[in-house]
Amino acid sequence: MGRIHLLDPQVAEKIAAGEVITRPGAAVKELVENALDAGARTITVEIVEGGRKLIRVADDGCGMSSEDLGLSLKRHATSKLASEADLLSIATLGFRGEALPSLAAVSRLELISRRPDAASGWRLVAVGGAVAESGPWAGAPGTQVTVTELFFNTPARRKFLKGKDTEQAFILETLRALALGFPEVGFFLQTPGRTLLAAPACRDLRERVAAVYGAELAARMLPVALGDRPWQVSGLATEPDFSLASSRFQVFLVNRRAVQDRLLPAVLKEAYRGLLSGGRHPGAVVNLSAPLDQVDVNVHPAKAEVRFQDPGRVYALLLAGLRQTLGPFPSAGPVYQVAWQPAPSPAREPTPPLPWHPPAPGAPPAAAPPLGAGVGEWSTFGPGWRFQDLKILGQLDATYILAQGPPGGLILIDQHAAHERVLYEAFQAGYGEAARQALLFPRVIEVNPVQADWVKGHLQTLAQAGLELAPFGGGSFLLSAAPAVLAKADLEAVVLDIIEALAPVKSHTHPQALKETALLVMACRGAIKAGEVLAPEEMHALLKQLDEIPVNSHCPHGRPLWRLISSEEINRSFRRPKA
Repeated sequence: MGRIHLLDPQVAEKIAAGEVITRPGAAVKELVENALDAGARTITVEIVEGGRKLIRVADDGCGMSSEDLGLSLKRHATSKLASEADLLSIATLGFRGEALPSLAAVSRLELISRRPDAASGWRLVAVGGAVAESGPWAGAPGTQVTVTELFFNTPARRKFLKGKDTEQAFILETLRALALGFPEVGFFLQTPGRTLLAAPACRDLRERVAAVYGAELAARMLPVALGDRPWQVSGLATEPDFSLASSRFQVFLVNRRAVQDRLLPAVLKEAYRGLLSGGRHPGAVVNLSAPLDQVDVNVHPAKAEVRFQDPGRVYALLLAGLRQTLGPFPSAGPVYQVAWQPAPSPAREPTPPLPWHPPAPGAPPAAAPPLGAGVGEWSTFGPGWRFQDLKILGQLDATYILAQGPPGGLILIDQHAAHERVLYEAFQAGYGEAARQALLFPRVIEVNPVQADWVKGHLQTLAQAGLELAPFGGGSFLLSAAPAVLAKADLEAVVLDIIEALAPVKSHTHPQALKETALLVMACRGAIKAGEVLAPEEMHALLKQLDEIPVNSHCPHGRPLWRLISSEEINRSFRRPKA
């Protein structure tokens, strides 16, 4: 090791800039937060090449004087803190006084601003942190910041930026969260050829959710409201019978600041425990209002995380608010003193009487003892009779088809598992040339920014499974065709589930895993669900299809799909003498 020395100021500035400006989305977040703190009522963001080439943020806020403009590029200069005591009650979104100096240090930056009471404004240009131009400017009141060639002088950091669409998707997600926290402000995101976000100012959160995430989601959300300031929870959460394929439609705000926190999603998960099936998620936009001195927002350079002084109170308040929305939640005393107990774990299903092990993928079904060797055995082999010859008696709990036939006794068929196997075999047979059906109205599918690059690189894999997707800007893809048998399925959920499952798999080392996972997800999503009432002709059609596939003993996940309760066992349970 060499001797300890002071870093060159330029190197130190670049290191400091890297803590705040990690990618174009971080730059947009800092600039838009400054605009909100300046009282802006309309904020327009323009980006080129995902923000790597250009970012422009224009607002109609209070603006700055020429003196303030110059000071704004000095590190630790701020208008939002005056003393150490102010750190204990931060009410603004931005406060560090580092965003503009950090941006100036790693880009070519133009700063234009004019106060409403000034005759003219001022323009300043900085390159790599050094002021290159400065002078009067004539224009509308407000501030406009233009950032070009981000990280031009830090090539190592620029090298680690993602593709244009991925960075664009990060910016869009950042603006969506900010827009949900401030419905009364208009937010617009534009690229050279397309408007990615148009959310005019409104007074109603539901209207803002519709503009940001779509009218369908907004229509299926219930209001959340509990408590009085300074402790209060408000917002919207999806109805218990409505769910989503991912958790990306969950936004948590603390005093209107979008945050990432482990506690808040955990409360949401607890509130919906037992209401949603596995792998499904609720949507929510929840704002927690809390006393400023009870929340520490100064624990992360990008101000993305918070720390609560009393996490228990936060947990109880939020859980009570959500449960009040989703159903009765008894409580006594002030809402923040609600006593809560974790819901009991659901009872486990009984283990089948005989051990059963699913065969390896592609292997023939394993042999099993003949029927009658045990009571109520699960089938692990071909039945020796045709399903279509069974006499259908009806449905049990709208989940099992009840039938009787040649074996003698009662046959129970799991309708979801049976249809899942039928679809899986159909997909297997048609893989690579799946019977696609063009959609009358193509659907826009949005994935998170991390997955966007993966999808772009695996469009052919998805096409082989029958899903035709095309890039649509940022993290959006246009679904134009899907397998015909998925006509009644939630296609967005199918695609998102496949991507969620496939993205971690390395296609060059596990091509079979990619195929198997895609087929399993499509079969599961497209299959008849438990709880779905079937007409007699639908049950007959399903049983006939079971006779036409090579494996009809278990579903693709390895669960048995039919069970025989023999006549002997039924007679024995009623103590009837043998015939």
